[in-house]
Amino acid sequence: MSSTAQLTVRPVPPRALALSLLALAVPVAAALLWPQALGEQGALLWLLALVPAFLLAYYRGWRGVATALALGMATLSLTQVVSTWLGHSIPDLLFGIVVAYLFISMGIGWVTELLHRDRADVEDLALTDILTRLPNRRHARVFLENEFGAAERGRLLSAVLFDLDHFKEYNDQYGHQAGDEALQAFGDILTETTRRMNLSARFGGEEFVSILAGSDGEGALAFAERVRIALKNKRLPVGALTVSAGVAAYHPSMRAPDELLAAADHALYRAKREGRNCVRLFGRPLLERDTPQQAEPDLEYDPHQEPQGEYPREGADVGRTQAPVTLIPHQLSGFGRGRRVLLVEDEESVRELVRTYLKREHFQVEAVGDAPSALRKLGAEYELVVTDLRLPGPSGTELVRAVKSRWPRSQVLVITGLREAEVMAEALAAGADAYLMKPFGMPELRAELADALARYDRARDAGEPDGSPLSADGKGRHETPHHTATVKGLLALAEAMELREPYMAGHGERVARYALELARAAGILDGTLNAQELDLACRLHDLGRLGIPATLFGKKGDLDPDEIRQVREHPRIGRRIVEPVLDMSTVLAVVSWHHERWDGTGYPDGLAGESIPLEARLVALVDALDAMTSPRPHRQGLPWSEAIARLRGVASQQFDPGLLAPLQRALPELKRIHDDALLDGRDGPKSSDGLLSSEPLSSDSDSSV
Repeated sequence: MSSTAQLTVRPVPPRALALSLLALAVPVAAALLWPQALGEQGALLWLLALVPAFLLAYYRGWRGVATALALGMATLSLTQVVSTWLGHSIPDLLFGIVVAYLFISMGIGWVTELLHRDRADVEDLALTDILTRLPNRRHARVFLENEFGAAERGRLLSAVLFDLDHFKEYNDQYGHQAGDEALQAFGDILTETTRRMNLSARFGGEEFVSILAGSDGEGALAFAERVRIALKNKRLPVGALTVSAGVAAYHPSMRAPDELLAAADHALYRAKREGRNCVRLFGRPLLERDTPQQAEPDLEYDPHQEPQGEYPREGADVGRTQAPVTLIPHQLSGFGRGRRVLLVEDEESVRELVRTYLKREHFQVEAVGDAPSALRKLGAEYELVVTDLRLPGPSGTELVRAVKSRWPRSQVLVITGLREAEVMAEALAAGADAYLMKPFGMPELRAELADALARYDRARDAGEPDGSPLSADGKGRHETPHHTATVKGLLALAEAMELREPYMAGHGERVARYALELARAAGILDGTLNAQELDLACRLHDLGRLGIPATLFGKKGDLDPDEIRQVREHPRIGRRIVEPVLDMSTVLAVVSWHHERWDGTGYPDGLAGESIPLEARLVALVDALDAMTSPRPHRQGLPWSEAIARLRGVASQQFDPGLLAPLQRALPELKRIHDDALLDGRDGPKSSDGLLSSEPLSSDSDSSV
């Protein structure tokens, strides 16, 4: 379809017609009713006949002027015939008025035609891409809105989004001139291939759109494939280019043109992800994934042929917006046998639909309705976590971050709406592995699940860390001698942190001794937990404080929200320091999550219950004990008995209740360690009480921050 804007004939409003008739009626009435009273000057009233010429010229150009001129001359002639028959004399000025009327009307027509041509040029520039001479994005949207309205009345409609593959690299390698020529060449292909009733436009950059009125999904798929092959076979001045395309067909449940484009964009994303230089149809089962493209020599390249007919919609509900998710019947294969999935969806009907399908595919499914419930499930690893992004309480993005932090290998599939691009981007930045647009069909869900399982298996086979605690034999995945250069370097950093904050002197060592005694009392030392790794983990657990200004930990008064946010980053900072150089799961767990709380209100990831690794739960308890009983710059340490009472009082909210009995058994030895530290003088400076309390329930306490 040509991109040149065609000048449309605009209808003349009734008000303009009424004003034109009134302008002609005034001189007629004057000539017939009051000729003597007006005399020679009455002829000047015939200049009012120019009013129709002005008005019709504005709406119809030359044709309007010609119409007004003919109407005015006919009215004048008929009036003078009647006036003569009535015995009235013809004014001498009338002939001059007629000549002036003719010349002025011709002038109006000439000027108006120039204005109309300028307007046509402006419209052409406003609706046409200068480089490719295709319609631009604005033109495409206007056309799509019109055709979408026709589709709502029963007409077939499809949209195709094209994106030139690796176009930036092509531009960088061959230059912008070559890039412009490539865009022009692709524009020529679309112009030749698109029927006159349809429209192909440049959508922006290297993206193009084709709006195919009267074509179903299969017809649009064939059209896009012909365009793809035409570009592949095109001899460009330099280099070669391919194109990827996403196709979507209109469905009655779509409420706006943007939903059709979003569906096509989703299919385009799949084409890009599956290797480029291919075409994908939104909602189609992944037959193309394992099936090669049609043999190119067997395809006849006919630029104007587009198959039509009724589209056998496998996804009759694809595009549904009334319900958030529609599952389309699909052949079951049991590919989820032996796999564990955590499903997080707050809408019960949707959760049950997806859960039912997953169970029929033999997945082991845990389904919950909110993020806190999901966080409590993270005590065990799931191959897949499928979560909505819109959840009550903590957002899906926070859940994604917690899953990837706790179990790096777990694959997270987020479900998002077509208009939630910003939220989706946040989830991907938080670590989500893939996304699925609402509404989606069973084939799409199945394909994403299969992809996720394949990624999980590759990560497992490559030996990537799984985030799990130590094995029963107490050995880490890669046991590291305690006195290697790496460990010595990390311990030196921890010592530097304590030198920077003198009141922290001996804190890491005391926490380590407390933790070993508590683990021994719980019967998990050198069985579930390795003593050497646990000792090292405790000495390094606050290493991330090096990345926080020391003044924040000793500040008088309350911390403001920004300062609290900074302080609560230190577990993540510690992990970033330790993870690249030390592969010990116990150390990483303690450094990362020793400030998580049993009720899920801790930080940095909001883990709850048994989703917090056991070693981190244990260290959190003894870390708080030492923090409360040790003095800080703005307060004295609590008496031992009061600190123990406070620990017991908040255990069910902040700490693992299951550690209370071992704590009771270990108290005599823990008290001895505390008293030894007092005798050694390693408590740090003593001073008056302050606002930086060490109470476990305080949000600004040492045991919290």
